Amino acid sequence: MYDPGTADAWKAQVAAEARRAWGGRQFTGPVKLSLQVWMPRPKSHLRSTGEIKPSAPRWHIAKPDLDNIEKAIKDAITTAGVWKDDSLVCAVGKTKMYAVNEPGASIRIEEIVE
Repeated sequence: MYDPGTADAWKAQVAAEARRAWGGRQFTGPVKLSLQVWMPRPKSHLRSTGEIKPSAPRWHIAKPDLDNIEKAIKDAITTAGVWKDDSLVCAVGKTKMYAVNEPGASIRIEEIVE
């Protein structure tokens, strides 16, 4: 996996937010991970007023790959102690698109109950 040094600060931020939002009970069984990732837009997508051009794409089809983003998020959640290992992830839903407002990610972990 390609992991530039700039990802370290981002992963630390994800881990800190995971610790803040976490209920304190470590997941020990199967979980579903849902990710929505909003990437920053290049200036070429914006008008001089800052509005998004109608021709600007919605979907982010450039690097980093969504699989690499997922792996970085799972590593950060493991570091935060939310689960012992990311092998507990048995189902994943994920999207990657350009941000309409601010770039960021929505991360949801749900215990899979049979």
